[in-house]
Amino acid sequence: MEMNLMQKQSLKLAMTQELRQAITMLQYNAQELTDFLFEQSLENPLIEVETPYSDYSSTKVSKQTTTHDHGMELYTRKTESLQEELISQLNELKLDHDEYRIIKYLIYNIDKNGFLMETDEELIHELGIPYSQLQICIEILQKFEPAGVGARSVKECLSIQLNGLDRDTSIAKQIINEYFDMFVNKNWKEIAKKLKMSLGELQKEIDLILTLQPRPGLNYYQDQVNYVAPDLSVEKIGEEFVVLINDKIMPRLKVLNEYSSILNGQHEKEVSAYLKDKNTQVNWLMKSLEERKSTMLSVMNCILHKQLAFFDKGPAFLKTLTLKEIAEELSLHESTISRTCKNKYVQTPFGLFEMKQFFHQGVSADGEELASTSVQVFIKQLVDEENKEKPLSDQKLVELLSQKHGVEISRRTVAKYRDILRIPGSSKRKRFS
Repeated sequence: MEMNLMQKQSLKLAMTQELRQAITMLQYNAQELTDFLFEQSLENPLIEVETPYSDYSSTKVSKQTTTHDHGMELYTRKTESLQEELISQLNELKLDHDEYRIIKYLIYNIDKNGFLMETDEELIHELGIPYSQLQICIEILQKFEPAGVGARSVKECLSIQLNGLDRDTSIAKQIINEYFDMFVNKNWKEIAKKLKMSLGELQKEIDLILTLQPRPGLNYYQDQVNYVAPDLSVEKIGEEFVVLINDKIMPRLKVLNEYSSILNGQHEKEVSAYLKDKNTQVNWLMKSLEERKSTMLSVMNCILHKQLAFFDKGPAFLKTLTLKEIAEELSLHESTISRTCKNKYVQTPFGLFEMKQFFHQGVSADGEELASTSVQVFIKQLVDEENKEKPLSDQKLVELLSQKHGVEISRRTVAKYRDILRIPGSSKRKRFS
């Protein structure tokens, strides 16, 4: 084997730390950007971060309700847990020590659905009590609000709620207890046959059951309620739509004045060099913030231009659009467009939308490309307006989409969009008069 020494010339892109930082900042939403800048301020004595939030400590926002003049609550709000609500009701009852202790133990064994997690055998062993005493305490717990709490299953939960209603619920309870699987699968004709009643009479019982809450604990299983503030907004001013950035939620950087004399004066070389390096870092961060703002505005203006029909007429007029189209229009890389749209929200005349929602693959509609979400809007409208006694089949939806909207798609695609919208099939949407 002969060994040779060869020289090869090639071009490589060396990504500096500053460039990586600028790319990272681009994909942050307002809250993530604020956290990032506060982290930078801990390492750089020159940085002062100004935020619209009144209570900011360290690098995390205090999790409490914060309302601003743009009319939106930005972060999170603590709500009372299911256990706290049940303990509050327990404290209002006059019970002996043992009953109080047992029911409190049961409360802390309730899951997020509001169901008791452990079996009678497990509870008897853990509490060291007889079966009869356990059942008395469970019965007391099952009288608490929300109705149905303390059940072991959806069937028992619904039965408890039916027992609490001030009306005859015997047939509804029979449906739940004896024909539950048929009820879940909406086999209405089979249930009506078993109960020897008309479909119209059965419909009244079904409507009653559907008013119940099969998982009563879920309303309490939201210990933090999240709110989103838009990074951008699109408003119609006169005859034109304009893109505005929401500066009210954006952090700002300042250089602390007390260090300016050291930067400009005659001090120790090491101190001066250190502060000049940190000053360069601040300037770079400020430049990156401006570039981030400029890129967001450019991308959103391009989206506005491509989706003008949506902003003028609504979601049904959303057209097909890809990241590649915007990237080519702005002479940017697709990944830059993707980072710009990540976790960013836009306030539009038709509500709040995530930026990525404006990008969709399309279907043919009267010779034009229409976004799949627009087709889903059409399907939902047709289903909402249908005769519930004679619901539209998927094939009929295909025909109506073609006739009314010029949309040509297959029955299989209609079924897929219907599943996305969580609309059941025609047989399960059928109602009886």
